[in-house]
Amino acid sequence: MMNSTDEEEKIIIDTLEENTDVIFYRELEDNKKNEALIDAEIIIGGRLEDDQLKKLHKLKMHQTFGTGLDRHNLSFYKEKGILLCNSHAHSHIIAEYGFSMMNAASKELITNDQLLREGIWDYRKYESVTLFNKTVLFLGYGEIAKYFKKMCEPFKMKFLAVKRTRDRDDKDIEVFLPNEKLKAIKQADYIFNSLPKTQKTINFLNEKEFSVMKSSTIIINVGRGDTINQKALFDALKDNKIKGAAIDVWYNYPQNRGTDKQEPLPCNPSEYPFHELKNIIMTAHRAWVSDVQWFNFTLELIHNVNKFIRGEEPKNIVNLEEGY
Repeated sequence: MMNSTDEEEKIIIDTLEENTDVIFYRELEDNKKNEALIDAEIIIGGRLEDDQLKKLHKLKMHQTFGTGLDRHNLSFYKEKGILLCNSHAHSHIIAEYGFSMMNAASKELITNDQLLREGIWDYRKYESVTLFNKTVLFLGYGEIAKYFKKMCEPFKMKFLAVKRTRDRDDKDIEVFLPNEKLKAIKQADYIFNSLPKTQKTINFLNEKEFSVMKSSTIIINVGRGDTINQKALFDALKDNKIKGAAIDVWYNYPQNRGTDKQEPLPCNPSEYPFHELKNIIMTAHRAWVSDVQWFNFTLELIHNVNKFIRGEEPKNIVNLEEGY
């Protein structure tokens, strides 16, 4: 285990299968950390640095806290035959955040708030767009998108999805393969992007894709920034080729994030001045942050590890070829 409080440690120990030796990495002296990595058979924790990976001689399973894997050294797990599992425990939190962003962009909430702060009562200048009877296109259709769809269902929306295969659980979704994405994009009022970053998804939306969008299209991105070409997105917003965007994931990040620890300060999220545009809502990769304690998600991961210990197949095994 990489991190936890004292109270959480007891719950973890009580929840794990009996006869499981648990080591809490954060409590170890520096000279003991290397030894712990060498002996570790299962790790529950975040991304491992390359110098840590080199010390893992017995590792059989790594259960990560997050969903995204683009910063993990996937070739190491593939070469060593190590099982890597990611987490979808917080998917509903991210979906809810994305749904809030869609509403805010549709209702021009931020712009209208700013107008009234200036004492301007021009309530028709930035009109609301209703969600009813609109078409939502999902780029990728994993757990986050599925939760998002449930939130949209009361508005009698039409649902489209671009995904690798035509397999689907929801019969009311029309599925398009990646090579058919332009047909889907042309129809979309909202594009909800939760794609991971892989070699196949970088610049998934580029100039060609933006050229066929409706002028009323609103894009919500809670996946990865690089799945949407930043110049194409900026130009489309600046020239009002689309109505707007709500973006939580970016192209440029500070080395250290959060409060007084941020470095450098300030740090713009792109080489393009998105902050000068009025038709975009920008947040700092925080869709996963909420009042729900992260430890609640950790317990779900513990149960997944227990499956592995019992010889059962755990959930959320990463396809190391595809990268998610």
